[in-house]
Amino acid sequence: MNTTFAPQRLSGIPDTQRLTSRAPRTSLIDRTALHVGLWLLIWGSRTPRLAHDREQHSRNHRAEAARAVREHGYLREASLAPRL
Repeated sequence: MNTTFAPQRLSGIPDTQRLTSRAPRTSLIDRTALHVGLWLLIWGSRTPRLAHDREQHSRNHRAEAARAVREHGYLREASLAPRL
């Protein structure tokens, strides 16, 4: 599509897409509040640190590894079993 020859809006006609009641830029206070809110959201959704409970993390990791080995063995046996 060639936009060089597209019809241009006359300068006397107001832009209908722009709201006249709103400022063209968000205020500094609003931007700061959004920035702080986003930072708090990210900070609040972080995972707990490993150092808080290293023993529990170790137990969970071993249990997950054992479960994965059991599942792998079961699926391998199921796939190698003779079909009836």
